[in-house]
Amino acid sequence: MVEPTDLAKIAYRAYGESTDFKNFRGEPMPAWDELGPRIQNAWVAAASAITDASKEVP
Repeated sequence: MVEPTDLAKIAYRAYGESTDFKNFRGEPMPAWDELGPRIQNAWVAAASAITDASKEVP
């Protein structure tokens, strides 16, 4: 099973690829390791929510 942190990194990279690696302000996105724990934890929470929701889909 893929760990939530790994899924969060995959999601963060996919977001970057879809926005030319710009954040919501149009500024360059920092690397994952530069995000800081608060933002990393937010991405992990989002990835975990998607994983949980996918288990509920018949």
